[in-house]
Amino acid sequence: MTLFSKNPQSRLKMIGKKGRSFIAAGVIASAIGLGAVGSIAMLPSPAHAQSSEKISPEMIAKIENYLANITTLKAEFVQISSDGGAAEGDLYMERPGKMRFEYNPPAQILLVSTGHDFIYYDKEINAPTYFDIDETPAGIILAENISLTDKVNVVDFRQTAETIRVELVRKSDPGAGSVTLVFQEKPMQLRQWNVTDPTGIETTVTLFNTEEGMTLDPELFKFERVWPKRGS
Repeated sequence: MTLFSKNPQSRLKMIGKKGRSFIAAGVIASAIGLGAVGSIAMLPSPAHAQSSEKISPEMIAKIENYLANITTLKAEFVQISSDGGAAEGDLYMERPGKMRFEYNPPAQILLVSTGHDFIYYDKEINAPTYFDIDETPAGIILAENISLTDKVNVVDFRQTAETIRVELVRKSDPGAGSVTLVFQEKPMQLRQWNVTDPTGIETTVTLFNTEEGMTLDPELFKFERVWPKRGS
């Protein structure tokens, strides 16, 4: 049995009254991670475990080349937080610069990168929030020129018979949290990422039924705020 099942037996559902607040915090944590979350408060930096293995230049190049060669990707995802929240939905990605997280109902959340802006949108209150994509883990994956050494440092690397795990922190603010990318090696495929914020809360996004190289509708990566009709 592999670590990542392609057909999970059951789907996670929103957890009680924590649902909406978890989605809001979890979406931002899982997508923003390196940088923005660290501005919440002056908190002690999490301790990063030293690598049990040293990542080789060849492995860095292998990961960079794999990510750079992704043109499009779609997958189902499950998001779990160490504080007890869970959600699910669909992910769409088109490199460079474009990504969409569509959360399943009852969540009223959309996360979309248009190629210019990275937007967290709460449909229920019609409130978009804009972020700099370069300050997000998504920025690492969506960059036109993929690099695991330019703006980030590898602080932990672990390889098993099935997976490759690479933990990264941003060079400009290593105390702002970390993101761990998890790949299936044979064949090489992005399967999961884990964001740890400065408080130690972990948000894990796991991908299922991943497909790559298909044509995606350009409308997926557009954002238009929906205004209520006058008089309604």
